[in-house]
Amino acid sequence: MKKTLAILNLLSVILVIGVNYISQALRLNNTTIGEISKQYDNLFTPASYAFAIWGIIFIGLLAYGIFQVRRSFFSDKPTEFISQTGYWFVLANVLNSLWVIAFVYDYTGLSVLIMLGILFSLIKIILNTNMARWHAPKSTIAFVWWPICLYSGWIAVATIANIAAYLTKIGWEGAPFSEVTWTVIMIAIATILNVVMIWKRNMREFAAVGVWALFAIYIRHKDTLELIAYTALAGSLIIFIYMGWHGFQNRKSNPFFKSVSS
Repeated sequence: MKKTLAILNLLSVILVIGVNYISQALRLNNTTIGEISKQYDNLFTPASYAFAIWGIIFIGLLAYGIFQVRRSFFSDKPTEFISQTGYWFVLANVLNSLWVIAFVYDYTGLSVLIMLGILFSLIKIILNTNMARWHAPKSTIAFVWWPICLYSGWIAVATIANIAAYLTKIGWEGAPFSEVTWTVIMIAIATILNVVMIWKRNMREFAAVGVWALFAIYIRHKDTLELIAYTALAGSLIIFIYMGWHGFQNRKSNPFFKSVSS
């Protein structure tokens, strides 16, 4: 069973990378994800460079898939994390592929539901593996925890952005608040979410994605909408400072710190 899951997990990574590449290279529906995003541009959307993080996420997911296959077929070391993950990782990647298709074909409302499904699947992996709440070996942290933390961290931010894009599409004006006020509220929610993930789950890598996204919102608006820009900057600094403090407080339980210290 574990070997089957490991192979399916790796194949699902190849699938989602392939679908994302094809959507850009072949311009499904004669458009791209970026062009659709610009069509439903909203104030929560970060500067375009922020989406380059997908490259890091995909590399991490490939490492995650290869690590599982290697552990299942060529190692006697524990592989409980594979059975604990179950089919949730496969589901997340299949849904990610479907999201690409739904989004470029302008089914924005459906894409929100799919995105929520991706987020739910990743949350299940985090809970089932008790991620970042026990003293795992360095290999598990690097090749299991970090890829899922980065993936789920970006999907959490992307879910908010996806909902904002859908609301823009249907012409929702945000009464009684302005678009600027709603954006500030969403930034505050994103900040609180990332702080809670550090506080309750020790997932600093998840929160690092939040810092990246909020800083990119600051970069986009710093010369035009100062309220949004400096709210995003404050949010990114709060998360960053708390990440550093939390890491310092827990440094003695960090196996990488122990290696450096010894």
